Amino acid sequence: MSPSATAIERSFNPYTENGGTILAIAGKDFAVIAGDTRQTEGYSIQTRYAPKVFRLTDKAVLAVNGFAADGNMFVKKVKQRLEWYRHAHAKDMPIKAIARLIQTMLYAQRFFPYYVYNILSGIEEDGTGAVYSFDPVGSYEREACRAAGAAQSLVQPFLDNQASIHPIPFHIPSKTNYFLFFPPYSMRVPRLHNAA
Repeated sequence: MSPSATAIERSFNPYTENGGTILAIAGKDFAVIAGDTRQTEGYSIQTRYAPKVFRLTDKAVLAVNGFAADGNMFVKKVKQRLEWYRHAHAKDMPIKAIARLIQTMLYAQRFFPYYVYNILSGIEEDGTGAVYSFDPVGSYEREACRAAGAAQSLVQPFLDNQASIHPIPFHIPSKTNYFLFFPPYSMRVPRLHNAA
């Protein structure tokens, strides 16, 4: 075998990062979630119309970020499981149970995980807003606010700083929510702000 025919890289990496940013904020009686629509790879824009936020039920919305193909397949499987639940029980699954379902589905794939960072947001059975964030292998936590994706390192500290002003992080007033949510997102994702 000639020296020019040797392998340059011996490992296979099936994942790629497709950019974008998602974030969510929950309050006493509301939850807000947003995601941009641009899908990239390196310096190339693959599309400007790839949704990252998906409605699961009337009270639950899932945002996915990371590897777009894994994200789309994961959302499809979650929706399928929720449909099965709806047929078996004649009602929608509560958001707390959806969070546990997502955790179980991600953990089941831990040896070859979905390369996605999920944020689940919605309204709990008692009427309070909820945000659950997940890592690719299923660890999750309920939080007052969470950002994920390309601009996470810029947006999350801002959200943490503003949310920590309030004594109970899960009860951010809705007026404060507007000022927390839209300025950092429109700074990091100007194409959404200018698309209107």
